[in-house]
Amino acid sequence: MKTRLLWLLVPALLAAGCGPVEDSEAPVIDELTGQVLLEATTKYDMHRLMEDTDITGGQWITTAQVQAFLQQNNSYLATYKDPAWGSKTAAALIVERSKAYSISPLYMLARIQVESSLVQSGTSNNLAKATGCGCPDTSGCDAQYTGFGNQIECSAKKLRGYLTDLDAGRATVSGWKVGVTKSTSDPCSVKPVTKATAALYTYTPWVGAYAIQCGRTTVGGSSLVRVIFDRYKSAYAWGTGATGCYTETAGTTLPVNGCVQSSSDALWRQCLSTGAFTAGSTAKPSTCTVSYPWCSSSTLGRSVPARTCVQSVNDSQWHQCGVEGAWQSAPTAPTSGAGPVGACYEMYAL
Repeated sequence: MKTRLLWLLVPALLAAGCGPVEDSEAPVIDELTGQVLLEATTKYDMHRLMEDTDITGGQWITTAQVQAFLQQNNSYLATYKDPAWGSKTAAALIVERSKAYSISPLYMLARIQVESSLVQSGTSNNLAKATGCGCPDTSGCDAQYTGFGNQIECSAKKLRGYLTDLDAGRATVSGWKVGVTKSTSDPCSVKPVTKATAALYTYTPWVGAYAIQCGRTTVGGSSLVRVIFDRYKSAYAWGTGATGCYTETAGTTLPVNGCVQSSSDALWRQCLSTGAFTAGSTAKPSTCTVSYPWCSSSTLGRSVPARTCVQSVNDSQWHQCGVEGAWQSAPTAPTSGAGPVGACYEMYAL
């Protein structure tokens, strides 16, 4: 565990010459995670650690790209498949579960490395607590979140919950909010400028060693997430995201300016050219090039999200909620669980 992050220091060592390098000081170990801390050669503003699109962007990133990145880093995760999640690969789980909550897979890779070093480790140490989700500083990990797939799901879901609260103008579960000063565990007095920064401190309430102000030198904290994110962002050709945004609600990739009414909270989100969605709004954006709204069902007496399959009381036939809120014939839904726009989000038989 002590050497997992040391590859990031190689350029500095090589610049010193080709002779043997004496380790004059013992490596500094993060007192919370047990990981080796990096040299703080770059420091960030603790009030603005990350931009919102750093956490919600990257929706164009594919499983193949993440798999290649893991292989590039000789990661144990490059060959891992989670039996609890249908033997899906680590890359597939990182991409699918992150995108299910409109969280960036690139951010998730940085989070995994900060919490467990698994992205750059060739061993399975810390696999069960890969993202540190459900593992508070003051106690052990919650058993319900044990396992790699569960850790990715937990981390992405919790972060989305924080952002949902912040989008609605509320503070997060632990009281973090944009423009409101709050003390971290370092302690430091932080006034988040971005929602992403407030969400980071909700997840890990430490500034750590890589911020300009106040941080501790014995803890990586939330500032380390920014360090690793920036390094990973430039270490692989992830693309630009101009092709669109993947939406779990519609089960498809929307083009830029495409819109979807989320199945989780019924709020409208529009795809940006960065590959991220806009913050949720109750009104449908006026510039949507294509949209997936909820569909009104007379059979159920209410509206339901895109991809929902319903057996109509009028003709006993199955239909699926599709693009532009239109019901489409879905005769195979009762046997295959899917219709013309993909797997049924929910199924309602007579």
